[in-house]
Amino acid sequence: MKKLRNVFAILCLMFVFTSCKKELELRPTDAIDISKAFLSVRDVEQGLLGVYGSNNQTNKIYIGSILADETKISNENRGQGQFEFKWQYSSGTGGVTAAYRQYFTMIDRIHKVIDGMSNVTPTTSDETNQMARIRGELFALRGIANFESLINVMPPGYDANALGIAIVTKSCLECTPSRNKVGEVIAQIEADLALAKAEANIPTAPSDPLRLSKAAISGYQARVALLKKDWPAAITFASDAITQSGKTLSASNAFAAYWKDENENETILKYRNQTSPVLLWRDTNGDVFFEPSDKLKGLFNRINDIRFSTYFSASGSDTSIVDKYKGSSFGATINDLKIIRLSELYLIRAEAYAETNALSLAANDLNILRTARINGYVPETFTTSSTAIAAILAEKNKELCFEGFRYYDLKRKNLPINRLATDVQSNTWQNLNANDYRFTLPIPQNAIDANPNTQQNPNY
Repeated sequence: MKKLRNVFAILCLMFVFTSCKKELELRPTDAIDISKAFLSVRDVEQGLLGVYGSNNQTNKIYIGSILADETKISNENRGQGQFEFKWQYSSGTGGVTAAYRQYFTMIDRIHKVIDGMSNVTPTTSDETNQMARIRGELFALRGIANFESLINVMPPGYDANALGIAIVTKSCLECTPSRNKVGEVIAQIEADLALAKAEANIPTAPSDPLRLSKAAISGYQARVALLKKDWPAAITFASDAITQSGKTLSASNAFAAYWKDENENETILKYRNQTSPVLLWRDTNGDVFFEPSDKLKGLFNRINDIRFSTYFSASGSDTSIVDKYKGSSFGATINDLKIIRLSELYLIRAEAYAETNALSLAANDLNILRTARINGYVPETFTTSSTAIAAILAEKNKELCFEGFRYYDLKRKNLPINRLATDVQSNTWQNLNANDYRFTLPIPQNAIDANPNTQQNPNY
């Protein structure tokens, strides 16, 4: 791969001789010349892989669990994550503002690669197809980046007229865009995902789950539809993703091996991680920062549900260690991040069915998942949509705990965070009302300092 070439500042020094005075002339140019950065299709693909590298969702896993009711502070905690757990964050707290910076950086990289592509001419039909696929992936990744940034700073529920994030469609460090409305951002996300999904060169099934497939794009479309409460679209896109993926749910030993990255049975999209999320919950020396909450553990059948022994391990008298990310052949603290996996799609479709009162279909999807996870499971039926939705959300909490969903599910459903008294050391941080301003995370203060047109969320 050709290395990116920086054009460095040239300092022209004019020395002073006798009584002659000359000005010091500085001509700084620190920008990368896009016409030299991308000279071949291979260069463009390397740029795409750099964009994928920006989509590390470890912070989402952290926020989705710490802010919600999945964890409790261990007595071995030395201050790690306590501001977030106690909802004492501000616009300067990195844990709750990191995604904003991360995804705008990712979007800027996307636009740089798109700009660079215009200077590269494919020489074969294979290269033409490769470039078309890359372009489609870049637009899908822009939709993903906007979605992941939006869900942090938008208010709870779905108000299309509320403030979202700024829609950025080009690389421009000097631009100072204002925040767009949530509905406008969602429309841009939907357009980007649809454009990408229509690209014929993007494969249907995730033969390489490190890169986007039509199944993965359908999965994100289902998430967007779920957020905006478009239940028919959520059903359609989740069904598309399930069918397109070609994946099946794992059971028994295969499921435990799945969390050691020994198979890809349920993975539709993943991120090749270097350090496991296990280090969010405990130190390399074994000290535990956060334990799984009593509330979460109480949801499981400890004997028959294979997830309990897969997700938790024992220390002392009870299961107090998050053990979902068990390490892999690459190392004891190294795991891939599962960004989209099959079980989530069954739960999205089940929830959308329940919201449309298609209770038998909702129960069927829920029972498919439970049958794969719970030994001797007896299928359940529902008589009301409210009981079905409550059961589905509880199942999602069990299935996808520590994967970055719980806080965002409570937020989009306008539900409070209610922790058990045994999961907190003070009732000050036991309950967070659904209308509390802290459900809407702050914009980083340094982003506001850099762009005065960026409006901060209330009370920060």
